[in-house]
Amino acid sequence: MKENNYSIPVTYGVNFEIKYIEIDGHRHRIAETGNSEGTPIVIMMGVFEDSLMDTRWLAASMANHPNGSEFRFIVVTVPYLEEYTEIRIDGNTMSKYDGLKPPNKKIPMKGTKSVDPRFDLEHGGSLALRSILIQGLNITQAHFVGHDRGCIIMDNMLSQHPEMALSYSRGSQGWTKFQEEWADLVDKGIFLGPPHRIMATDAFAPLLRSALRGGAPFGFISPSFAKEASVAEKNTDLRERWDAIQGMANQSERFFELTRQIFRQTDFFDEGKRRTDRSSGFYIVDTDFPMMQFQGADEMIRASDLPGAKKMPLLRRIGGLLGFGQVTGLFRLFRLRFPTYIFADLPQDFGVISNHTGDQPYWGKWNFYPDEIEDIFPGGEFQERSNPTWIENYSKFVESKADGRYSTLKTKKGARFNRFTIISEALHWTHIERPENVAWACMDFIIDNR
Repeated sequence: MKENNYSIPVTYGVNFEIKYIEIDGHRHRIAETGNSEGTPIVIMMGVFEDSLMDTRWLAASMANHPNGSEFRFIVVTVPYLEEYTEIRIDGNTMSKYDGLKPPNKKIPMKGTKSVDPRFDLEHGGSLALRSILIQGLNITQAHFVGHDRGCIIMDNMLSQHPEMALSYSRGSQGWTKFQEEWADLVDKGIFLGPPHRIMATDAFAPLLRSALRGGAPFGFISPSFAKEASVAEKNTDLRERWDAIQGMANQSERFFELTRQIFRQTDFFDEGKRRTDRSSGFYIVDTDFPMMQFQGADEMIRASDLPGAKKMPLLRRIGGLLGFGQVTGLFRLFRLRFPTYIFADLPQDFGVISNHTGDQPYWGKWNFYPDEIEDIFPGGEFQERSNPTWIENYSKFVESKADGRYSTLKTKKGARFNRFTIISEALHWTHIERPENVAWACMDFIIDNR
């Protein structure tokens, strides 16, 4: 079988063992490393990456942490995203949401398009993860580390079965306070939160490609990482991590077909509501296990504020519109309509960002976590690191840790998060851009709560 050829290379001196756990006729792929007798740490990352291969740098860095030898590391594929998965349409389960093709073309799907219920992260994904752990690995308690879509699955599983969590570290994922009207900010060139309705259609791969290669509609990669990694020598660790992010937009059409099954059954607005909705009989805000949130330090920096940034010349923008740049489709027009800056002289369009970086602010006017953390920039829309208010509050509420690998932002009294961590020199894919920084943040939290 094709899946038996899958392997992960030795990473930072750490070996990985690939295993398959069959449940209800599907072989779930996992990777293990570390102390087989140690306390389990379960890791699940996001959707558009290779859930195991692209997590190896983080898992290896966690294993190499000074306390890493105490733990058994289990990396789990986002359920049913293995390349050999067969979509099972039952004819009774229909899409919960319509699709969207930019700029505003609605693709009717809700209640009419059949889907595979296993891809529903609230039910199928969380049930699959629990079955993998309990039925397949005999693990009833563990520390959990999730990122992006991995958080959604863990959120739902641990809200129903909080007794399983020794601790939970979640990254680059919203919480409870996303306002639906924020979606209208797109008209101003401001993107907040993931575009799930677009992800449910075949329009998403070109959008992702434009964001990764050309920084439009916004910058999705930390500028500092782009400067280092886009010009790194081939076959180096840095270049491999860069290629992992760039490769997300180049997955097979089959892979994107699988991911569309997820996004026809999940939505960013409803995910936030479910975390506080008691009507289901459980919700994660009611739990009391130790929980940490981690976010990249470079969220929501204006393109114009990046060091050395210069506005993209009109002729280059027009050239891009004619097909001479990396940005495709609608986002060629985006560069003409909204501010686009060159922050570094890098190959292709890797040194270009339109409007801003990231999509999940943790301060100010569009704060995703206002009930959890002290606001370091009240009323602010973008990071302003030279602003006196930013400087004053940052010095008051933010504390550097682990030789600058990460910082902690002070949580409020009564907050559900026990710790809020800012990963240095990182944006969305924190665990690929700065795996050691994330490893230290997570391991320090786990050690403090073992």
